[in-house]
Parts: sequence; C-alpha cells; structure tokens
Amino acid sequence: MKNLLPILLLIIFISSCKKDELSFTIKGQVSDLTLSGNLSGATVKLYSFPLGSTLGVFENSVSTDAQGNYSFELEHDKYEKIQLVLEKGDYFEIIDDISFSNLSTTDDNVLNYGMEAKAWTKFIIKNQQPTSAQDEFKLFKNSGKIDCAECCNNGYTYYYGAVDTVVYCANGGNRYMSFFYWVNGNEDNGNDSVYNTPFDTTSYEFYY
Repeated sequence: MKNLLPILLLIIFISSCKKDELSFTIKGQVSDLTLSGNLSGATVKLYSFPLGSTLGVFENSVSTDAQGNYSFELEHDKYEKIQLVLEKGDYFEIIDDISFSNLSTTDDNVLNYGMEAKAWTKFIIKNQQPTSAQDEFKLFKNSGKIDCAECCNNGYTYYYGAVDTVVYCANGGNRYMSFFYWVNGNEDNGNDSVYNTPFDTTSYEFYY
C-alpha cells in the first residue's frame, strides 16, 4: 500500500494538469479611449467558430467590472477561431477575431481593448428659393471617423436642385471633423471644421 500511494498521487496530479489544459482562459481589461480610465459596464460577447464553419456559436456574455475587467473560460475544442464582440451604449462596437493557433491552454489569453465614445455632426443643407435644377452644392469631408455604420466616408458628396436635407456623420468624441464646400462651382466656397463633444451632436448649417 505504501508503494501505491505515490503512484496514486502522481495519477491525480497528471489528471489535474490535463484537466486544466482542456480549457482556455480569455481575459482582459477594457479602457475608455475618449475619457481615459477603465470602462465599466461594457458587454463582452464570446463566439466560437468550429473548423470549416463561417457561422459563430454564441458561448457566453459578461459585463466589465468597475475596473474594466472581463474573463471567460472556454472548453478546449477544435476551433477555426474565436470572436469577441464589445458593446456599450454610445460607444463604437469592437469585433475582434482571434485565430485558434494564437490561443494558449497553459497561459491566460490576455486581450485588452480601448473603446471610443460616439459623437455626431449634423449637416443641415438647404437650397433657398428661388431654386434651379442646375444649382449644385458640393461637400468634401476631409477628416473624421469612417470605419463604422454611422460614419460618413471622406470625399465628395453632391447635391443638385431643390435641396432640403439633414445628414448625420458619426465621429469619435473629442475629435475634429473638417470639410470643404462649394456652391455652383466657385460662386461661394470655404472650409471649416467642427469639434465633436462626446455623446453630443454638433450642428453645422449650409444655406445657399
């Protein structure tokens, strides 16, 4: 019996090690890029993608704590990748794909993120009476966020004839959005910028 005890302890130890290796620990901290500091209350969703599949399987969802921390335990399996989706109201969403080959079962997989607060520019564009079908207003957005569903692309936008419209362009909070404009060629033109306050909408009017 005395000889069996060390063997049993060794088996238990090896089994425990193997059990630990059968899961991934995914953890990190989310910070506020706009206001600085840690971001609490952000939702972090975890999806797994089985080998050969383009469809994600929802695994779990957690909220960041007061220090912006989050943590997941994911059972080891043959994944193509995992995906983390970070969301919080009035912040830009983050979607991050992590290849299976970059995941470790022996060490914590630490993934830190910074989320940016939303802000908006509201362009009010109106061609006043009398109007003509040949009237042209040209707006060139020169800077500002472009990589989101609510964002406006940089470049030219043209408006013709009787125009009375409002255009919203999302931007990162505490950032500038700059632009050029022309009315009927060079009849009137100029350039300007607006400062976008976090979580707020700044209006800019074009009446011509």
